[in-house]
Amino acid sequence: MHNPKDIKQGLKLFEKDFQLDKDYLQLANKKDYTYDEAFLSIMRVVENLLAKDFPQLVNALYRIDVSEDKLKEALAASTDNPASVITKMIIERQLLKVEFRKKYSE
Repeated sequence: MHNPKDIKQGLKLFEKDFQLDKDYLQLANKKDYTYDEAFLSIMRVVENLLAKDFPQLVNALYRIDVSEDKLKEALAASTDNPASVITKMIIERQLLKVEFRKKYSE
């Protein structure tokens, strides 16, 4: 289970890394976020970029260090929609960054 505060930190990183307007996800309006809420928020952005600006999505995935090989592997192995697979990988990566930052800031 993911810590709601870590999820919110991950969403803040997502906003920054995807170069969205500050508070695009309206994070100030809510104290904690569930994994499912984060998933839906990120997936909306991913679906939009898949449809309208694929190069920007690829750039953002590169910027946040989502492995291209792991992404291709996950997309090939999954029957889920591509936006869902990409969203899972983004959340995984952002939560890992939050963990590292907490660990090394102590």
